Amino acid sequence: MMGQNYQLDGAILRATEAITLWQSERGIVKIDENTLAISIKLDDHKKGYIFHGNGKLILDTIVETEEGAIGKPVEKEIDKLFLMLGDAEKVHPYLKTTSKEDLNKMGYKDQKEFVAKAEDLCNRFFRERVHSRQGLDEGLIFAFQNESHKFDILVANGSKLVYKATGIAFVSNEHKVVLKSPSEVVCSNNGKMAIVKKACRL
Repeated sequence: MMGQNYQLDGAILRATEAITLWQSERGIVKIDENTLAISIKLDDHKKGYIFHGNGKLILDTIVETEEGAIGKPVEKEIDKLFLMLGDAEKVHPYLKTTSKEDLNKMGYKDQKEFVAKAEDLCNRFFRERVHSRQGLDEGLIFAFQNESHKFDILVANGSKLVYKATGIAFVSNEHKVVLKSPSEVVCSNNGKMAIVKKACRL
C-alpha cells in the first residue's frame, strides 16, 4: 500500500511530444513522444507521474580542483518505469489518453498490467523513503530503477541538487559541491577544496 495516502489515477496517458521534465545548468531529464504515464494523486491533487518510455538523464557531476577535474558526468538512457514527484500540472497539458496499441508497443498486454507494475514501483519507492527517513516535500524528486532493482534518486529544489546512485553521491548548492565515490570524497566551497582519499581494503 502506498504511503501517505498517495494513489494512482486510473487513466493511462501518453506524451504527445517530447517533454523536458527538469532542466538546470547541472543537467536535464527528458522523455520522448509516446512515453506512457499515469498520475500519482494525493487528496485528488496530481502530485507526480509514473512514466515508461524512452528518455534521457544527463548530469554534470564533475568537480573542478587544482589537481584537475574529478568525477565524470552521468548520462543514462531511461527505458524502465520511473517515478517523478512535483511539477505535475506543468506536464499534464502534454499528455492525452493512450490506446491499447500504445500499451502493446511498450510490452503491456492491457491497462491492468501497466497499472500493476506502476503500483509495485510506487510501493517500493514509498517503502524505501520511510525506511531512509527521506522526506517527500523536497522539490522535484525522480526515482529511476537501476540494475540492482533499487532506485537512483535525483532531488532538485531551487539551487540545490542531490543525486544518489550506486557508487556515487553528489550534492550541489550554489557554490558548494560534495562528491562521494568509492575511492574519495571531494568537498568544494567557494573555491576552497578538500579531498579525502579512502583507504583500500586488503
